[in-house]
Amino acid sequence: MVIIHDFGIGLQDYELRGKENEFPIIEFCSECKGRGKLYRHGFYMRFGITEKGAISIPICRLKCKHCKTTFSIIPDFLIPHFQHTLHTIVQGVEQRLLKKKAFERRQLVNFHFKRYVSILKWVHTYFSDLGYALSFSDDQKKEAIKYLKMIQDFGESSFLRRSQGHLKKHFMAL
Repeated sequence: MVIIHDFGIGLQDYELRGKENEFPIIEFCSECKGRGKLYRHGFYMRFGITEKGAISIPICRLKCKHCKTTFSIIPDFLIPHFQHTLHTIVQGVEQRLLKKKAFERRQLVNFHFKRYVSILKWVHTYFSDLGYALSFSDDQKKEAIKYLKMIQDFGESSFLRRSQGHLKKHFMAL
């Protein structure tokens, strides 16, 4: 299981703090609803890739003493199961939509773009459920630009945290 958490810092500061980051204290298990703190179950290293390079950072793992489910505390600048940062992916998709030269490899940008386009209706439903009065047209590029702008205006990290669990597990998941 993944818990997306706002550490209030960026990738570089997170890397500097390493295992000394202020990890949240979780008081109950979302799987079994068991009461009691989830205990720390170690760390694993994960890459955060930006246009400046790759940084290896520790990800804290927690475990429920009742059901033995493990949880990873992912900083909100990373998308679960993606090595590139949230901002890097959004920026690459935006550059692809606006036909600007991207810093990432073309194949990777196209992969992120296709994944983003495949979840447009999910993004539409999320914003509609928040109360936005939106229509969905057949113009895929127009819709992709519109929702990418909404995500950026909403705040990329805020969108990632708040949309987790809405119809799908997380943003960019299939």
